[in-house]
Amino acid sequence: MSLRKTIAIIGGGAAGFFSAISAAQEAKEKGLSVDIRIFEATEDYLQKVKISGGGRCNVTHHCYDVKMFCQNYPRGSRELLSPMHKFQAQDTVEWFEKAGVHLVAEADGRMFPDTNSSATIIDCFLHAVDKFQIKLMPNHVVKTIATSASSQLKLSFRGQEDFMADAVLIATGSAPGGYRLADSLGHTIAERAPSLFSFKIEDPLISELQGLSFSDVTLKLTLPDKKGFKQKGAVLITHWGLSGPAILKLSAWAAREMKRADYRGTLTVNWMGGKKTGVVENQLNQMKMENSKNYLKNIYPENLPKRFWLNLLKKYSIDGDKQWANISKKEGVTICQALVASSLNISGQNRFKDEFVECGGVSLTEIDFKTMQSKICPRLYFAGEILDVDGITGGFNFQNAWTTGWLAAQHMVSR
Repeated sequence: MSLRKTIAIIGGGAAGFFSAISAAQEAKEKGLSVDIRIFEATEDYLQKVKISGGGRCNVTHHCYDVKMFCQNYPRGSRELLSPMHKFQAQDTVEWFEKAGVHLVAEADGRMFPDTNSSATIIDCFLHAVDKFQIKLMPNHVVKTIATSASSQLKLSFRGQEDFMADAVLIATGSAPGGYRLADSLGHTIAERAPSLFSFKIEDPLISELQGLSFSDVTLKLTLPDKKGFKQKGAVLITHWGLSGPAILKLSAWAAREMKRADYRGTLTVNWMGGKKTGVVENQLNQMKMENSKNYLKNIYPENLPKRFWLNLLKKYSIDGDKQWANISKKEGVTICQALVASSLNISGQNRFKDEFVECGGVSLTEIDFKTMQSKICPRLYFAGEILDVDGITGGFNFQNAWTTGWLAAQHMVSR
């Protein structure tokens, strides 16, 4: 067997590229000779990197407390603790800085290249691939991975020559081919389901209000089996229903359950930042006392957009031309209830176009998270979204790719 170590990366996405480059860097530091190849089924590399964050690429999240960071993964939070202690968000920032890419944090913690362009990240990776002479192998569809007498793994392709590798990393994201390969080697694939999606809702309360946002609402999702999920944060009204950070987080935590419920459920919304019924009652009574001669349509809680308030009055057949002094007790109760516990029926889901994420994948119990190596098939490694790991929106899914890809690289080179 040649003294030159061969490493095969299956998948030309974020995890695959980062792992290949990290392996080349590690080999150079140790004075080792390596042949690293990235096998991609198509001609298009780094597609998610290109389109994520609206084309800006949300590289990671500005949180350097590993325990807090890992709480943003509905699946994989416990397993990622050890890997993140070895390569976390701060390491990612430093890695890109050394590569000439400066990352900037926004108010909500999301970090982007200072150019605000995903092309900066792609160019960075392609430059490193060229620098370390990593071979890009487009249009290579891996049919099988098999063990051999030499202890190497043999990759067979459609229409190309076989390739023998000392280590193989599967980093195919949510592509079916990667799951098929993992399954063929004895791995369990946990139930897959879309994560990070918005809700389809048709209701007079939010109709024709697309573009309106609320910075602080509380949400409770109740599914047909009565299972519930809660979330708090910002919400955006769209032409199909509701989106925004709080909705996306809710969808991530309830991903599998919502799939099983065929994306049907009830969303209870507190538009008043989580204020209790009694507090809002007092607020409305105070408004009634102070604005008795003003019309209902002109005076409303200051955190609410006027168009939303008018929709609320219309939905419950409350006359906006009525003076506050003339609101009946029943109307007051109706308004209060609508503000603290609007009940909206969810009829489906829409994928979040800035960040395509699935939950499900290779079972985490079958992976050694000290090395990212398979417990079932020696010399086989996994990184990124092919694992049953997914994060909420904000850079957490890319950080999973960087962390697991980097960790796999260290072991593939040094083993």
